[in-house]
Amino acid sequence: MEHRKRSSPPRGMPAEAPRPRKGTLHGRQKPDDPLPEQQPVTDDEPAPKKPSRLRLILLRVAVGVLLVIALVFAYLFLLLGEPDEEAKYVDLPDEELITMPMGALEIPGEANLQNLANTFGQPVMALYGGPALERARVYDTAFGGGYARRVTLTYAFDDGTQLTVESIRPTSAITLLGSGYSLSVRSLYALGGLDAARMDGGGQICIFGQSDTAAYAVLCPEGHESDLNSLLRQTTLIAPEGE
Repeated sequence: MEHRKRSSPPRGMPAEAPRPRKGTLHGRQKPDDPLPEQQPVTDDEPAPKKPSRLRLILLRVAVGVLLVIALVFAYLFLLLGEPDEEAKYVDLPDEELITMPMGALEIPGEANLQNLANTFGQPVMALYGGPALERARVYDTAFGGGYARRVTLTYAFDDGTQLTVESIRPTSAITLLGSGYSLSVRSLYALGGLDAARMDGGGQICIFGQSDTAAYAVLCPEGHESDLNSLLRQTTLIAPEGE
């Protein structure tokens, strides 16, 4: 039998055809599988991805929190500027000044709150229900080249600790409450229907707010923080007769 002579490949060509790569016919890609969709070649820039809904919500929440913090700090700056010696001699508008001081008045036990409001000349903050009123004071304090008028109501808890409700005019005289407090932005509060903020210091919680004509504060012992929200819901403003 005649054997054919095996022909040699042309110069420069491999003796055997290369075997297909393993990944081409085996594994994830099969010969019959469709090719993945290709993006068209274009000179246009790809459209920007829209931010996720969660990211938008978190961004809005962060902006809202920052806005609340900014408003509270602005409110604190207007109401509770650091008191110093010069503050006692700041000129205030004539309509806010009390030029003639009154003699201090202290009433033990349950006081006539309507009479206190008449003497104060503006609505007085008080509690209805809750702890018993132990005493009430109306007095003037030197402030701003004139005098600030104050009504201090002291309520007693069953354990003997005290809660104080302050009404002060003019509004800038709220600095007479003292220093040593630090502002808390954990929550906003309401005080007799007025927006209010919170400060902590010296074992006391101070919730303060203001109207156009007077400033108000509730000073509660830290030991009764759990009672604070219910106490604030019992705050009310008693207006002078004729208003």
